[in-house]
Amino acid sequence: MTTRLFVCLVASFIIHALALVQPWNLVVVAGAARQPSVAVPVRLVDEVWPEDLLREVEEIPDEIEEINEGISFEAEGEVSADYLDLLKAKIFKAWEYPEDAVADGVDGTVRIRFVLDALGSVTDIGVLSGSGHASLDSAALDAVREAGPFGPFTEDLTGETLKITGSFCYVLE
Repeated sequence: MTTRLFVCLVASFIIHALALVQPWNLVVVAGAARQPSVAVPVRLVDEVWPEDLLREVEEIPDEIEEINEGISFEAEGEVSADYLDLLKAKIFKAWEYPEDAVADGVDGTVRIRFVLDALGSVTDIGVLSGSGHASLDSAALDAVREAGPFGPFTEDLTGETLKITGSFCYVLE
């Protein structure tokens, strides 16, 4: 009887020791997808005093200039922010800067309009205002086509279609 108790205690000790030594980042929850880490550029700044920060806030003009890079979308009618965030994330993932435009040093803004049906499939798409460069215009259209379908509408959408206007700003640095 004492041998059995001793063996159980030793086995329990080993299992608990392994659980404590095991790195926690290797434990994966079933079904969880690992997201790649995104590198964010960081720069060092000189020492900043709170008074300087307050002075900078006071100097901000009433009209804030719109940032002209990236993508943005506007939907006609009521739509949840979650659905638009999903749509934007899927399109941004599929969006690429055409290699020929990069090689030629081309940049610009493309405004497109597309229509989604109740299942989130793209039924109509077109360019509202082009960038002046066919490769940028077609890359914006391709990103929307490749990203779809976007999934069924949420409860807050009452119509059978959703019209969305998107801006794709291509900026070379």
